[in-house]
Amino acid sequence: MSEAAAQFAPGTIFPLAQSSKKQWELGQVRQICAGELTTEGQLTAVVQDSASWNLSIRSIEKAGSFQGSGIAQALTLIAGDFLQLDVDGQIHGLEPLRPLKIETSNPVTTSQPAEELLVLHLTTQSGRVRGTVRIVELSKKRDQYLFDGQLGVLVQGNGILKLNGEEQKLEVRDTVIGGDTAEPTVSGRGFMAVVSLDLP
Repeated sequence: MSEAAAQFAPGTIFPLAQSSKKQWELGQVRQICAGELTTEGQLTAVVQDSASWNLSIRSIEKAGSFQGSGIAQALTLIAGDFLQLDVDGQIHGLEPLRPLKIETSNPVTTSQPAEELLVLHLTTQSGRVRGTVRIVELSKKRDQYLFDGQLGVLVQGNGILKLNGEEQKLEVRDTVIGGDTAEPTVSGRGFMAVVSLDLP
Protein backbone atom coordinates (compact mmCIF):
# COMPACT_ATOMS: atom_id res chain seq x y z
CA MET A 1 0.00 0.00 0.00
CA SER A 2 1.37 3.41 -0.97
CA GLU A 3 1.91 6.14 1.59
CA ALA A 4 -0.91 8.20 0.02
CA ALA A 5 -3.32 5.27 0.18
CA ALA A 6 -2.32 4.50 3.75
CA GLN A 7 -2.87 8.14 4.69
CA PHE A 8 -6.54 7.81 3.71
CA ALA A 9 -7.16 4.34 5.12
CA PRO A 10 -10.62 4.06 6.73
CA GLY A 11 -10.53 5.00 10.40
CA THR A 12 -7.45 7.20 10.02
CA ILE A 13 -7.57 10.21 12.38
CA PHE A 14 -6.25 13.61 11.39
CA PRO A 15 -5.69 15.57 14.64
CA LEU A 16 -6.09 19.29 14.02
CA ALA A 17 -3.49 20.00 16.71
CA GLN A 18 -0.81 18.50 14.43
CA SER A 19 -1.59 20.89 11.58
CA SER A 20 0.50 24.05 11.38
CA LYS A 21 -1.15 27.47 11.23
CA LYS A 22 -0.89 29.66 8.16
CA GLN A 23 -2.29 33.07 7.38
CA TRP A 24 -5.22 33.76 5.09
CA GLU A 25 -7.10 36.97 4.31
CA LEU A 26 -9.19 37.03 7.51
CA GLY A 27 -7.08 35.24 10.09
CA GLN A 28 -5.40 31.85 10.34
CA VAL A 29 -6.01 28.55 8.56
CA ARG A 30 -5.20 24.99 9.53
CA GLN A 31 -5.24 22.44 6.74
CA ILE A 32 -6.98 19.15 7.59
CA CYS A 33 -6.52 17.23 4.35
CA ALA A 34 -6.93 17.46 0.58
CA GLY A 35 -7.18 14.95 -2.21
CA GLU A 36 -9.04 13.31 -5.06
CA LEU A 37 -12.02 11.00 -5.36
CA THR A 38 -11.54 7.75 -7.29
CA THR A 39 -14.10 6.41 -9.75
CA GLU A 40 -15.00 3.90 -7.01
CA GLY A 41 -15.83 6.79 -4.67
CA GLN A 42 -12.82 6.43 -2.36
CA LEU A 43 -10.63 9.26 -1.07
CA THR A 44 -6.99 9.46 -2.11
CA ALA A 45 -4.28 11.95 -1.15
CA VAL A 46 -2.55 14.19 -3.69
CA VAL A 47 -0.44 17.32 -3.61
CA GLN A 48 -2.64 20.11 -2.26
CA ASP A 49 -2.28 22.32 -5.36
CA SER A 50 -3.74 19.60 -7.62
CA ALA A 51 -6.46 18.40 -5.24
CA SER A 52 -10.10 18.41 -6.34
CA TRP A 53 -11.27 18.90 -2.74
CA ASN A 54 -9.78 20.59 0.29
CA LEU A 55 -10.90 20.65 3.93
CA SER A 56 -9.60 23.15 6.48
CA ILE A 57 -10.55 25.12 9.58
CA ARG A 58 -10.22 28.89 9.30
CA SER A 59 -10.42 31.65 11.86
CA ILE A 60 -12.21 34.89 11.01
CA GLU A 61 -10.78 37.66 13.13
CA LYS A 62 -11.75 40.80 11.22
CA ALA A 63 -14.00 42.20 8.53
CA GLY A 64 -12.68 41.85 5.02
CA SER A 65 -12.99 39.72 1.92
CA PHE A 66 -11.66 36.50 0.47
CA GLN A 67 -11.47 35.20 -3.07
CA GLY A 68 -14.33 33.17 -4.50
CA SER A 69 -12.01 31.68 -7.15
CA GLY A 70 -14.91 30.06 -9.01
CA ILE A 71 -14.89 26.95 -6.81
CA ALA A 72 -17.75 25.53 -4.78
CA GLN A 73 -17.41 26.24 -1.07
CA ALA A 74 -19.28 24.99 1.99
CA LEU A 75 -18.78 27.03 5.16
CA THR A 76 -19.89 25.84 8.58
CA LEU A 77 -19.55 28.06 11.66
CA ILE A 78 -18.23 25.80 14.43
CA ALA A 79 -17.21 28.42 17.03
CA GLY A 80 -18.87 31.80 17.46
CA ASP A 81 -22.37 33.21 17.07
CA PHE A 82 -22.87 34.78 13.64
CA LEU A 83 -21.21 36.08 10.51
CA GLN A 84 -22.71 38.04 7.63
CA LEU A 85 -21.46 37.32 4.11
CA ASP A 86 -21.98 39.32 0.94
CA VAL A 87 -21.87 36.97 -2.06
CA ASP A 88 -22.44 38.66 -5.43
CA GLY A 89 -24.56 41.34 -3.75
CA GLN A 90 -26.68 38.80 -1.85
CA ILE A 91 -26.51 38.88 1.96
CA HIS A 92 -26.22 35.53 3.74
CA GLY A 93 -26.17 34.91 7.48
CA LEU A 94 -23.78 32.20 8.65
CA GLU A 95 -25.26 30.68 11.81
CA PRO A 96 -23.68 28.06 14.10
CA LEU A 97 -23.68 24.51 12.73
CA ARG A 98 -25.74 25.43 9.64
CA PRO A 99 -23.62 24.75 6.53
CA LEU A 100 -23.82 27.35 3.77
CA LYS A 101 -22.88 26.50 0.17
CA ILE A 102 -21.65 29.28 -2.11
CA GLU A 103 -20.03 29.46 -5.54
CA THR A 104 -18.74 32.67 -7.06
CA SER A 105 -15.77 34.00 -8.98
CA ASN A 106 -15.98 37.34 -7.13
CA PRO A 107 -14.57 38.24 -3.70
CA VAL A 108 -16.81 37.36 -0.74
CA THR A 109 -17.12 40.16 1.85
CA THR A 110 -17.59 39.48 5.56
CA SER A 111 -18.93 41.63 8.38
CA GLN A 112 -16.92 42.54 11.47
CA PRO A 113 -17.17 39.56 13.85
CA ALA A 114 -17.99 40.29 17.50
CA GLU A 115 -15.43 37.63 18.47
CA GLU A 116 -12.97 35.32 16.79
CA LEU A 117 -14.90 32.78 14.73
CA LEU A 118 -13.92 29.33 13.48
CA VAL A 119 -15.27 28.00 10.21
CA LEU A 120 -15.03 24.50 8.76
CA HIS A 121 -14.23 25.24 5.12
CA LEU A 122 -14.73 22.72 2.31
CA THR A 123 -13.81 23.57 -1.28
CA THR A 124 -14.51 21.39 -4.30
CA GLN A 125 -13.62 21.75 -7.96
CA SER A 126 -16.85 21.93 -9.96
CA GLY A 127 -17.10 19.21 -12.57
CA ARG A 128 -14.63 16.96 -10.71
CA VAL A 129 -16.28 16.36 -7.35
CA ARG A 130 -19.41 17.42 -5.49
CA GLY A 131 -19.25 18.09 -1.74
CA THR A 132 -21.90 18.39 0.95
CA VAL A 133 -21.70 18.95 4.70
CA ARG A 134 -24.34 17.97 7.22
CA ILE A 135 -24.28 18.21 11.00
CA VAL A 136 -25.29 15.13 12.99
CA GLU A 137 -25.87 14.87 16.72
CA LEU A 138 -23.87 12.06 18.26
CA SER A 139 -25.40 9.53 20.60
CA LYS A 140 -23.87 7.07 23.05
CA LYS A 141 -26.55 4.55 22.10
CA ARG A 142 -26.40 4.84 18.31
CA ASP A 143 -23.28 4.67 16.17
CA GLN A 144 -22.73 7.13 13.32
CA TYR A 145 -21.26 5.25 10.35
CA LEU A 146 -18.75 6.87 7.99
CA PHE A 147 -18.71 5.39 4.48
CA ASP A 148 -16.56 5.70 1.34
CA GLY A 149 -16.08 9.33 0.33
CA GLN A 150 -16.93 10.61 3.80
CA LEU A 151 -15.01 12.37 6.55
CA GLY A 152 -16.31 13.05 10.05
CA VAL A 153 -15.14 16.15 11.94
CA LEU A 154 -15.93 16.30 15.66
CA VAL A 155 -16.94 19.96 16.04
CA GLN A 156 -18.39 19.92 19.57
CA GLY A 157 -18.48 17.59 22.58
CA ASN A 158 -16.76 14.23 22.85
CA GLY A 159 -16.59 11.21 20.61
CA ILE A 160 -15.33 7.64 20.48
CA LEU A 161 -14.11 6.05 17.25
CA LYS A 162 -14.84 2.33 16.95
CA LEU A 163 -12.79 0.40 14.41
CA ASN A 164 -12.05 -3.33 14.16
CA GLY A 165 -13.39 -3.95 17.65
CA GLU A 166 -11.21 -1.27 19.24
CA GLU A 167 -12.12 2.16 20.60
CA GLN A 168 -10.19 5.43 20.46
CA LYS A 169 -11.09 8.77 22.00
CA LEU A 170 -11.48 11.72 19.65
CA GLU A 171 -10.46 15.24 20.51
CA VAL A 172 -12.56 18.19 19.41
CA ARG A 173 -11.84 19.01 15.72
CA ASP A 174 -10.28 15.63 15.01
CA THR A 175 -11.23 14.28 11.57
CA VAL A 176 -11.93 10.60 10.78
CA ILE A 177 -11.75 9.00 7.32
CA GLY A 178 -14.71 6.79 6.43
CA GLY A 179 -14.82 3.54 4.46
CA ASP A 180 -17.37 0.89 3.47
CA THR A 181 -15.25 -2.18 4.23
CA ALA A 182 -13.80 -1.16 7.61
CA GLU A 183 -17.05 0.53 8.75
CA PRO A 184 -15.58 3.05 11.21
CA THR A 185 -18.25 4.46 13.53
CA VAL A 186 -18.38 7.37 15.96
CA SER A 187 -20.52 7.66 19.08
CA GLY A 188 -20.57 10.09 22.00
CA ARG A 189 -22.19 13.35 23.03
CA GLY A 190 -21.90 16.37 20.80
CA PHE A 191 -21.98 17.23 17.12
CA MET A 192 -20.05 15.96 14.13
CA ALA A 193 -19.81 17.44 10.65
CA VAL A 194 -20.15 14.66 8.08
CA VAL A 195 -18.43 15.72 4.86
CA SER A 196 -19.58 13.67 1.85
CA LEU A 197 -17.73 13.78 -1.47
CA ASP A 198 -19.36 12.36 -4.60
CA LEU A 199 -18.64 12.28 -8.31
CA PRO A 200 -20.74 14.86 -10.22
